[in-house]
Amino acid sequence: MSEFSRRDALRLAGLGATAALAGCTSSLGLGGGGSDDCTTEDGAWRTTELTDVLTGETFTIDSFEKPVLVETFAVWCSNCKRQQDELIEFHEAVGDDVVSVALDTDPGEDAEQVRRHAESNGYHWRYAVSPGQVTDSLASQFGTSMLNPPQVPMLLRCADGCTRRLKDGHKSTSFLREQVDGC
Repeated sequence: MSEFSRRDALRLAGLGATAALAGCTSSLGLGGGGSDDCTTEDGAWRTTELTDVLTGETFTIDSFEKPVLVETFAVWCSNCKRQQDELIEFHEAVGDDVVSVALDTDPGEDAEQVRRHAESNGYHWRYAVSPGQVTDSLASQFGTSMLNPPQVPMLLRCADGCTRRLKDGHKSTSFLREQVDGC
């Protein structure tokens, strides 16, 4: 199949730009498979003020001097809920040594829906609705699959600012502890 006809087939399937971008970012270790490479590149996702829907407090990802797990999710996503259930166990194991931030990237969801989701499931870490510039920054730096909640995308920003994308899919407590210990 020629390159042109493959591209046409992808467009017809509704995957054109997304598949092309995912292919480019995968070769850089950023398309969702996880990467041992870290980046210290600044971006709006690190410096934009976010509002915790549970407390009303504002924060930035870079304001924490300890490792930060950043997950993107949507309240409708069952894979996300499974991962968030795992984070309860993870936080029981690590206590306050690691900060978790859950960013809702679904443009159809609002702070009240996110607050209800966190409260009804017993999730007590930071939850925020991702502003457009944060969502755009995440996609630009880590690939559009960062905005695909069922893939359970997650970043780890170490205390020194080094950030790496973790593998997609469910991540066990032991895997997360190993990653944090690697900071």
